Amino acid sequence: MIDTPPPRERFLDSRYFALSGGIVAAMVTISVASLLRINVALDRAAWDRIATALADMPAAPELLVVRAASRTGDWKIADAVVRLDSANVRAVGIAVDLSVPVAPTGTLPELLTVSPNVVVGVTLAGDSVAWPWFVADSARQRNRDASRIGFTALLRDPDGVIRLAPVAGVGEIWLADRMAALLAGRTRESAASIIAPRATPVASRLRFAYRDSVWSGIRSLSIDSVLAMDLTSLTARVSGNTVLLGIDDGSSVPTSVGAMPMLAVLAHDVNDRAAVVRGAWPAIRDASTGLVVLWLSVWVLLAALGAAWTSVRLTPVFALAGIVAQVAAALWAADSLGRWLPLGTTILLWVATIAGAEIVSFWQTRRRQHLTTLLFSQFVTPALASQAWGARHLYLEGGRPAPLQLPVTVLFVDLRGFTRFSEAHSATDVMQLLTQVTAACAADITAHGGLVDDFAGDGIKADFGVPVPRTHPTEIATDARNAVRCALQLAATIERLLPPTMGTTGTQARFGIHSGLGVAGTIGGASRRKYTVVGDVVNVAARLQAIDLAHDAVLTSRCRIVLSADTMSLLDSRAPAVDDLGIVALAGRTQPVHAFRIRRENTPTTLE
Repeated sequence: MIDTPPPRERFLDSRYFALSGGIVAAMVTISVASLLRINVALDRAAWDRIATALADMPAAPELLVVRAASRTGDWKIADAVVRLDSANVRAVGIAVDLSVPVAPTGTLPELLTVSPNVVVGVTLAGDSVAWPWFVADSARQRNRDASRIGFTALLRDPDGVIRLAPVAGVGEIWLADRMAALLAGRTRESAASIIAPRATPVASRLRFAYRDSVWSGIRSLSIDSVLAMDLTSLTARVSGNTVLLGIDDGSSVPTSVGAMPMLAVLAHDVNDRAAVVRGAWPAIRDASTGLVVLWLSVWVLLAALGAAWTSVRLTPVFALAGIVAQVAAALWAADSLGRWLPLGTTILLWVATIAGAEIVSFWQTRRRQHLTTLLFSQFVTPALASQAWGARHLYLEGGRPAPLQLPVTVLFVDLRGFTRFSEAHSATDVMQLLTQVTAACAADITAHGGLVDDFAGDGIKADFGVPVPRTHPTEIATDARNAVRCALQLAATIERLLPPTMGTTGTQARFGIHSGLGVAGTIGGASRRKYTVVGDVVNVAARLQAIDLAHDAVLTSRCRIVLSADTMSLLDSRAPAVDDLGIVALAGRTQPVHAFRIRRENTPTTLE
């Protein structure tokens, strides 16, 4: 019965064990990365690359930034707003929170009377904390529209980089939302009310416009140019535009697409929100926890499956293809669905899963190599055992030899007269002699590239052409010659070690050699198994060894070697001197065999 390994052995040798190793590696990696916040840093770096790739559309041509120098007074801002309104701009947004705060004079609230589309932005942080309440109260006291006063803020990550923009909750007013709605032609509402008002404010990913040679990708004028230009020229330049007026002190802040002035960042935020309102692209929010878990689980499973079922040579290609697919999928999800998936974490788990599966596969390979070498090194030379491992793909299945049909030459040796020798000597003497003879014979078989298949009492079975399957006729012929050379050497060894009086009918040992197709593999149970060759080729070799010939009594040699015509045909010009025995009937076999007997007295041991 062909051996079936126990479930534990089958699992350890299976690809499912490698798959499990990859999944465990992913779980350990995400735990350690979360603890050390490595995944957060990787996700930020990945978003910076995605944000750069998404910055492929120019800013709206109707968006114009008017830059004021640091510490520009309220009166100068007011004059610029009046001139811009006279030049038929669509709206003017005043981002005073970006300036160095000055003492409130009440001028800015008065600007709300200039145009119904003037919006004043103030901050909630820093030294300007008094501005929102002062401006709002001043507006109410003067019966102005306080809803046209919005807050401005840009969110910085812990590393100081601006990647996010706040999303207004219900009841909150933001300058960027007001300006975006005006830029998109929606004058009576804010972008926040159009996109998705939320009771709990969240942040969206800031999508930048293409940064060309123009000032950070945004059309801009200085406030001095606005004040110096005649009204006709100014009208031709800014008519119909939505203007964002703020302070530009020449400094820059880091963003996901590179450093730029704070006022430019706010302008990109306005442009992003306006594009969302127009439907040019969706607002990019972080994916929900459930979607992230599903996303990561799918990629971890794909990585484990691919690594477990992919050869080592193809693993780098598979890993690179997976990363490219992840980047493409994350880019598509952000651009089309408005959902940011943690790309950095995904790539980290992808690599960790593949590495874990490959480590387990490497361990499995070393384990199989050890088992294979352990199995064959007892019967063949270390060189042949190493060769067997090198060709393992031809015959190994699940870490052990699988049944495989292959060309083989089988040699049987039977020592004659041991029964009578045992009657005349002690069991210890018999065992010592038998051990000495079989050990010497095993060494001869190994030296000739054969595999000691079995010891059966005073008999020996050897196989030539295993475990590595032979595919070329020259290799098959070499195995047959090695078997015949081995038989000649064994005959000389046996005659040297056995007493001359030992034997029957004039012979001390009989050999049978036959070449043909056999099936090699392991037989036995889980507790004990052995590697062997079975098939008609074995039966014929055994019958040739056991055949009784009339000439045995008059042989001058004490060892008789009989081989089949199939083996003889493989020896070509280096065939030994033989006696043609003709067609010989074999016990238990319906088909006779053409056989030959080697004349040892006329044949050198080396068979050259």
